[in-house]
Order: sequence, then C-alpha cells, then structure tokens
Amino acid sequence: MKFRIYSLIMFLNSYLTGLLTPILSLALIDKGASLSNLSIILGLYALSVILLELPSGITADVFGRKKTFLLSLAAFTISFLLLLISKGLISLCIVMILYGFGRALGSGSFDALFIDYYIDNFGKDKLHNITTRLSVLDALGLSAGALSGGFFHEISNKLLPSIGRYDLNIIVRIVLTIAVIAISVLFISEKKQKDGKNHISIKKHVKNSYGFVCKNTTILFIFLSVFSTGFFLSALETYWQPYFITLLPDKGSTGLLGLMAFLYLGAAMVGSILSNKTITKYKFNLRKMYLTMRGLLALLMILTALQTNVPLFIAYYASIYLMFGMATIPEDVILNSETPNEIRASVLSVKSFTIQIGGLSGSLLYSILIRFISIPAIWILAASIILITIALIAKRFVAAEKPTII
Repeated sequence: MKFRIYSLIMFLNSYLTGLLTPILSLALIDKGASLSNLSIILGLYALSVILLELPSGITADVFGRKKTFLLSLAAFTISFLLLLISKGLISLCIVMILYGFGRALGSGSFDALFIDYYIDNFGKDKLHNITTRLSVLDALGLSAGALSGGFFHEISNKLLPSIGRYDLNIIVRIVLTIAVIAISVLFISEKKQKDGKNHISIKKHVKNSYGFVCKNTTILFIFLSVFSTGFFLSALETYWQPYFITLLPDKGSTGLLGLMAFLYLGAAMVGSILSNKTITKYKFNLRKMYLTMRGLLALLMILTALQTNVPLFIAYYASIYLMFGMATIPEDVILNSETPNEIRASVLSVKSFTIQIGGLSGSLLYSILIRFISIPAIWILAASIILITIALIAKRFVAAEKPTII
C-alpha cells in the first residue's frame, strides 16, 4: 500500500512540473513580463536552482528529507499563489526565485526517501527496479502534465473567461500541490538515525560527506560522466529545433516538432524499462554495461549530426534518448549502491548540480562556437566530450568494481 502511495506522490510531483511546461513563458508574459525581460526572469529561476542545489541536499540529510520535501511543496504553493496575483517585473522575479527554491529543495529529497524506503523493505540487490520505477514515473508525470497543461488554457478561455488565460493551469497546480502535501504528511515516514538523534551538525555532515565522496573513486567517476551528460543535453536541446526546421521541405511540416518531442520523451522511458529488463534477465556487469551504453550514445549523436534526411534524423534523434534512458538505470544503481543512506540526498543533489553545471558550461561554450561552426559540428563536439570521459574513467572504473548481486 505505502509503495503505491510513494509512487503516486512521485507521479503527481512530476505531473505538477509538466503542467506548466508548455505555457510557463506565456503565463509570465500574461502577468506582465516582456520579451526583453523574460530571459532575466527565467535566468533568476535557473540561478536560484543552481545556488540552492547543494545546500538543499545537505538540509534534507541533516534535518530530514520529509521536512525538506514538504518545504519544497510549500515554496511551490506560495510561488504560484503569488503568480496568480502578480503583475510586473519585480513580483515575477520573486515568484521565479521561490519556484527555483522549491525545485532545488525537492530535487533529491523525495527520491532519497523513496529509495531508502525501497532498500529497507526490498533490499539493496534490487536497486535497478526502483531506479527504473522512478525514471518511468517521472517521464509519465512530465508527459501527462505537459499534455493536459496544453489544454487547460483552452478550457479556461471557453468556460472561465473571467480569469486569466493561463490561470486555470496555475490553480490546478496549487490545488494538486496542496493535495500532495496532505498525502505526504499522512503517509510518508522517515526513520531516525540509528544513534537515536534526529540529525548531526551541518558542519560534521558536510565534512563526512565530502570525505566519503573524495575517497570513493566510483562516485567521482560517475560525477565526471554526469558533467558530460549536461554538456551534451545542452547542445541537443538548444539546437535540435532550429536545425530540424532547416531539414523540413516546407513550413507546413512544423507539426513534426510535436511528434519529435513525444518520441524522445517516450524513447527515454522505453530505454529505462528495457535497461531494467536487460539487467534482470542477463545479469550484465553494470559498469561495463554503463560504459557501453554511453559509448553508443555518443555514436548515435554523431550519426544524428550527419543526417540530412528527415525520417532518418527523427529515428536517430529518438534513439539517442532511448540509449540515454538505458544508460541512466545502471548509472543510478551504481551511484545509489555506493552511497550510504545518511548522505543520499546530498549526493543526489550533487549529481543534479553537476548536470546543471555541465549544461551551463556547454551553453556558454556553444554560444561562442555557434558563430564559427555549424550545429552538427557542435553535436559532434558534445559527443566527443562523452567519449573522452569514457576513455578517462573506463579502466579504473571497472577495476574499482565491488561484487554486486542483481
């Protein structure tokens, strides 16, 4: 019963994120943002997430993951209540800073809670099952939220003309967030530390976590690989739409953009499921499987960059995300199996932070390189970064392996 409730919370939390994905920029403009300051408002959101990512993980480990997750939901609720009544640049900036605050607090806290619950009840030898479940629930929630979020403003225009065009999305988000808070308060439980104390000092926790991570080469290798993930995702997500449009025979074919978005999200989810079944059935060496999947990911990105045929481009592009989904499962299993429960949220926050830093680094580099080289050349460069990280960690990564029971 509780396992299903945890799954429901995970799905709803992702659904809430997806709910505003198709209309967030439009909602901000509707509330008074202009095209010239929209980037400032969204930039403040991204900056707040990056700055608070690591502190939020430490807070979750030290003061409790349930409390941190509930604080995240409270920040979301306040943020969108303000968005309902906001007008003007300053108030919208406050809204997005609070939104980033909530996003940072929630990034590792609930995942850590769910994984700890699973390990306590089902054992560590089935970690691939819970990592797959988390990945699938996240993808389903995001896609369902994005799909329904695209229709709410049309319903609002027809049935609720007295409210703002995008206010129904915001209202639904607030109501469901309050519902998730209620479910979490009633059904989520968190074990205390074995010594009976609720938490240790932040200073001691940071010292313990830092010492553990620095001594664990496997986690350091995963973080290096994760950095290249942010680097390649930044290149792919920034430029696939403008490049894809250049391949289309006429402007009337732009409806294929929606098909592309659906395909790559679905491909990532299928990749996660396929990876889990592969691990369960064939008992592959997880580290070798991970490195192989990453290598194939880079190869597929290079092949995608070389395509000028629309159907082949779509097929290769979707296959990148299929392979990305397959690589994510062994990556998460290895990372979580190496991480002690008491610092799990901190480590997951570092992972999220590393992806974002990789993406930010890539964005800055690509913004310069795009003036001198083509989009396919940038994609090949991003794929090369993945291959370089594989070359750097491959020998020592596999050599450092501990026996793992699957």
